[in-house]
Amino acid sequence: MDAPRSPLFHFADSYRDADQYYLTGFLCPDPFAVLQTGAMTAIVVPDLEFNRAKRETKGLRVLPLSRFHRGNGVLYGAVTHFLLSEAGPDIRVLPSLPVGLARAVEQAGFNIDVDEKGVRDRRRAKSLQEIAAIEKVQRVTEDAMEYIRATLAGCRASGGVLQYDGRPLTAEILRSLVEVFLLERGMETTDSIVAPGQGGADPHWRGAGGLVRNVPIVVDLFPRDRSSRYHSDMSRTFVLGRPSSAVRRMHEAVIEAQDAALDRLKPGVALADVHRAVCEVFSRRGFGVPSKGEPLPRRGFLHGTGHGLGLDVHEPPTVSESKDILMPGDVITVEPGLYDRRVGGMRIEDVVAVTPDGEVRNLTRFDRVLEIL
Repeated sequence: MDAPRSPLFHFADSYRDADQYYLTGFLCPDPFAVLQTGAMTAIVVPDLEFNRAKRETKGLRVLPLSRFHRGNGVLYGAVTHFLLSEAGPDIRVLPSLPVGLARAVEQAGFNIDVDEKGVRDRRRAKSLQEIAAIEKVQRVTEDAMEYIRATLAGCRASGGVLQYDGRPLTAEILRSLVEVFLLERGMETTDSIVAPGQGGADPHWRGAGGLVRNVPIVVDLFPRDRSSRYHSDMSRTFVLGRPSSAVRRMHEAVIEAQDAALDRLKPGVALADVHRAVCEVFSRRGFGVPSKGEPLPRRGFLHGTGHGLGLDVHEPPTVSESKDILMPGDVITVEPGLYDRRVGGMRIEDVVAVTPDGEVRNLTRFDRVLEIL
């Protein structure tokens, strides 16, 4: 029989710290304390959040911070007094615990063990309910992608430059339009990518400047549901008009590479093997691929094949040269891409879930058509 583990302690706001939200289900803009002891979870919140926390949480013991103040009003002192009243000398903490608080807790006599994997592994194993929450966001993201395509299709061109509402259409304008579209549907998003032309060869360039005919536009959307806090992540590349032969060749290669990855996804597969299958397609087609210990190629495939997805946009596992194995409960992206500073970028990204019973499901229904005619 396994020995009981020491209590798990964390202190953060749950707007920005996904672990804190996962542990408590309580959305709070100010830092608060959580302590998990066996089946019991207690949280200590600022007094102004006390009534809301009691109303909006289930199965938690909710305590006001003022109960633990000792007259000096120092936040870390109050949190330490809470621990002294609730936990023994040994506690586990998450790696993101503030250093100042960790030192205060140690000075109070606690032995701290940094738990690198406990919450990470729990978050990785998604339930059917969590997969459904991600799929809900994915449907809205696909609506947003279709909105982008329809907006581009509805633009006339003047001297090759797309015109929208009587003015040149820029990446900034299109990004603002789609982010408002998402906000109106209960999603929040920042730093969406609308990357036209040669600049799209930088995989994480947000995009700027005018949109023109016949050049690729990389679109990458990764909104979060304001209710469930789960993300989707989806990329498509569009060309309004006729792409060059070089762009067509890139698109065909990315489609084949993504299919090669999707065909290999099953529980127990080494995700490094999935990544290598993508690299093999690109190499056979004459594109550069990452090589361990070598600089990235000047043109070709510049990143991993995918990553985990959930309360954060990027979380375990990774689909790259890693030791990760695809397991039930995993939700991952599959996003091969090619980049060439002479013409731009080409990326296509789907979201794939492995249900707890081992069924592999592509949650993405959107087509992979390049041209908008």
